Amino acid sequence: MEIITIEPNELLTIDGPASVRVIEGRFYVLGVDYGPGSAFTVMRGRRVVAKSLEKGKVEIIVGPEGNFERVSKPSDEVIEMWERALSEVSLRNSVIAVLGAMDVGKTTITTILTNKGVKEGLKVGIIDGDPGQNDIGPPTTISAAIANGFITHLTQLKALRSIFIETTSIEYVWNYALSSIVKLVDYLKTRHSVDFVIINTDGWISGPDAMKFKLGLVDQVGANYAIVIKRENEVNELLNKLSGWKGKTIVLPSPPNARVRDRDDRKIRREMGYSKYIMPPRDLTINLRDKPIINLPLFKGLTYDRSMLNLIRRVLGPTMYIEQWGDVAVAIGNVKEFHMKTISNVNIAVLPMNWERGLLVALEDRENYLLTLGVLKRIYYNTGKAVITVSRNFDRENEVSHIRLGMIRLNENFEEVEKVLYIGKLESMLQSQGIPIISK
Repeated sequence: MEIITIEPNELLTIDGPASVRVIEGRFYVLGVDYGPGSAFTVMRGRRVVAKSLEKGKVEIIVGPEGNFERVSKPSDEVIEMWERALSEVSLRNSVIAVLGAMDVGKTTITTILTNKGVKEGLKVGIIDGDPGQNDIGPPTTISAAIANGFITHLTQLKALRSIFIETTSIEYVWNYALSSIVKLVDYLKTRHSVDFVIINTDGWISGPDAMKFKLGLVDQVGANYAIVIKRENEVNELLNKLSGWKGKTIVLPSPPNARVRDRDDRKIRREMGYSKYIMPPRDLTINLRDKPIINLPLFKGLTYDRSMLNLIRRVLGPTMYIEQWGDVAVAIGNVKEFHMKTISNVNIAVLPMNWERGLLVALEDRENYLLTLGVLKRIYYNTGKAVITVSRNFDRENEVSHIRLGMIRLNENFEEVEKVLYIGKLESMLQSQGIPIISK
């Protein structure tokens, strides 16, 4: 613990984990004025900048890896510039999209806007649209929450609804991610009557599909403001595309001391997220005929008798199971990798034995909202049942309508070991037959 004296307009950077209590004076942190006796926390791995509004004293307690320091060049900070720009945003009845690359301050802007809304007495809806680094819900989801008080980070919010989008890489599923964000905006407005919605987006901003996604987002959610955070020239293409947009675009500079997380840091955070939502584990057996896999409807198609299976084996080699829907089929065979085969105009996706082992899955309700994450252990083709590892605390089995396969494989320690992109190929193959199995 340390008590320090701060001069007027002095800045502190505080890296979590840390706890700060104001003894004297007033301090501005993330859109909130903290006076004597008030306190705030900074989560592990996060950084905030506090500005003294008058001379004062604060008590700071830092945990392992936590730190604080005075800003040597206050002119390098962007607090006042952000504050001036955000003061022009009319929050009530607005939808605000926060856009930019990774690690430029999108979550910080979202937090500031949330606190401003709370300060005005508004009911604030927040959507975390980054499935790779989701702070409100589990990794691989897009999640919605409501703020009931001031926050220093989005992790302090509780998810009301989450939608599983199968992967942490939004570029593979951007159409579904877009429809999911639109659905959650509507959910917050119609079921919770929020006064405004803030959407914290992912950092995918390069390439034609990224442009379609971001422009589609601001258009389809009816955004009034697009707040674009700019580090250098990385958002120029996005800004050009937004030039003809009917809403208002606000460009903000990225903080020069923004904390940058490398790929390993992000992976570790996701793995901690999987563990959080699945630990302590237990095995759940589900009858797939009653609660099907929505994006691979096993036991809902045509199965072959022994003689037909023997004929198929002459072409495919050792095959344990095969099922057909229209002109497409899925076979489980003694192969090392997923591949496609065509037999008599039937396109067959051949999956390796134990292809399902370790796949991240979602148990969803009738509205396709996430009930819980799980890890698929095994499918028993003779009984039509699946064994899925879920949290021992999961008690909503009666609400499960179906299962959705993800594109990430985890090991027994809930560590990511593989992106299983052929799940997306299976979905496309089945959709080409007009099979209504995927609510996307």
